Amino acid sequence: MNYECLIGVLSCLLVALPKGNCHSISGLNSTLNLPEIRGDQFLYFGFGSNMLIKRIHIQNPSAVRIGPALLPDYRLDFALESAGWSGSVATIVPTQGDHVWGTLWKIDLSNLPDIDSQEGVSQGIYEPRTVYVKLHGESESTPARAYLLTKQPESNLYELPKDSIPLSRQPSKTYLQCLVKGAIESSVPEDYVQRLRSIKHNGQVNSYLERKLELGGVTL
Repeated sequence: MNYECLIGVLSCLLVALPKGNCHSISGLNSTLNLPEIRGDQFLYFGFGSNMLIKRIHIQNPSAVRIGPALLPDYRLDFALESAGWSGSVATIVPTQGDHVWGTLWKIDLSNLPDIDSQEGVSQGIYEPRTVYVKLHGESESTPARAYLLTKQPESNLYELPKDSIPLSRQPSKTYLQCLVKGAIESSVPEDYVQRLRSIKHNGQVNSYLERKLELGGVTL
């Protein structure tokens, strides 16, 4: 697909979205110049629920898993309470010496408005950022699109005593199960899976998502 055709496709898609979700053509041009754009596809780093293929395919059906990827000098944290997930949701926070494992996906550029919508970009909930990840077993860094909460946590979750972690920083049991299943499915290293399992959750279960994403058998 050539550049002019790609602009046309994205413009048509964005016109179909609600007014608040539309990007300007100049915004499209700047997006197409990002290092994670590869022709008519882009690379995306999922570190939360979008590690799980059943979850990411709900709104991004073209997503193809490339493999597990490591993001150095960031940490996984939780901050924003989500009614849909019945608890707080994930973000990544720059943190020297820490790391985040996730899934590197290749997605059709036509789905970029969909993932922006899923992450609430137009509402100011998450913001996209280019991060540089390393596929498992590789030394070369790869640029990928990731989404960070615009209101990042002020404290480090892992430095708080478990019994003092506020509910606003606790994911639901269902959300954490989704992360664990996605990490296992993506072949993330076992020590990181265990780290996910150790995160304190609020015990809340979303029965609909538990069934839809087949999370009932996931142990924490």
